[in-house]
Amino acid sequence: MEQRTEQWFRARAGRPTASQFSRIVTPTGKDSEQWDDFALELVAQCIRPDEVEWTGNRHTDRGEELEPAARDLFREMMDLDVREVGFITRADEVIGCSPDALVYQRGAAHPLAGLEIKCPLAKHHARYLVEGVLPDAYRAQVHGSMAVTGLRWWYFMSYCPGLVPFVLRVEWDSYTDKLAGALDRFLVFYAERRKQVLPVLLGKEAA
Repeated sequence: MEQRTEQWFRARAGRPTASQFSRIVTPTGKDSEQWDDFALELVAQCIRPDEVEWTGNRHTDRGEELEPAARDLFREMMDLDVREVGFITRADEVIGCSPDALVYQRGAAHPLAGLEIKCPLAKHHARYLVEGVLPDAYRAQVHGSMAVTGLRWWYFMSYCPGLVPFVLRVEWDSYTDKLAGALDRFLVFYAERRKQVLPVLLGKEAA
């Protein structure tokens, strides 16, 4: 499916997805304090999937405009094939992610990595370049995408026209293991919370 279409929004409704994994695990690997708020939000989405929206702003609009150019540049720089994908879930068919692309060796049938692209303002891109590490703001998303897909590598790319692009290959590590474990525990928490909350939201608690 194409990302940001009605089909895509509905597929994601009620599912924990990588862009929200920071609400499950902090950049330091600790459980987030947002579990309950996040679980309630997901339960509400199950009832009203039509209300699930991409909460965009001028920065996300900028990203959508620049992302195709960034993908093309990544392909040229790395001599790798990139293929767009809609939505991927774990074997449980609940927890998922929407990569900006899957990365393949030329002509290969199976992906070797995923790709997360950000197109920040120059001031933020400059910081990423200077520090040369995966920004904390995207740590859970990138490692979570590996946990969902099982891929052992993930590329993070920051792209800002006029500046040198920043490309980092992120490997599965102990943080990925912690996050994968937290996703399993959150899924149990979410299932239990859903049983408690869904009847209340539907007015069936007395039934």
